[in-house]
Amino acid sequence: MHRDHVPSVPPGFHLLGSTAVAPNQGMVQLYSDASPESPSPADVHIFTVQGHPEFHKAITEEIVKARHATGVLNKDIVEDYGRRADWRNDGPGVVGKTLWEILRASRERRQIAV
Repeated sequence: MHRDHVPSVPPGFHLLGSTAVAPNQGMVQLYSDASPESPSPADVHIFTVQGHPEFHKAITEEIVKARHATGVLNKDIVEDYGRRADWRNDGPGVVGKTLWEILRASRERRQIAV
């Protein structure tokens, strides 16, 4: 699906996950005073993911259809998507929840610093 990617993890960042297709699925940079062994949402300075955690099955199906119709995605990729379409989606429930926790903690961190 992705036509661009971040091929390596920059210095000071920690890799969150990888696949054979996209070796960098996400990364995080912690504040300098954070403990990398047991970070909390308040320790996160930068959080990024390759995918779109807000995309659910219906959105993804429309994107695949549209990209296939325009030739961006070939038949093999579309068939591969079809095999995986019903797999568990951690976007909204796991990644989305984590992102909200980071945003709340960031707000609290800024209020304390003021």
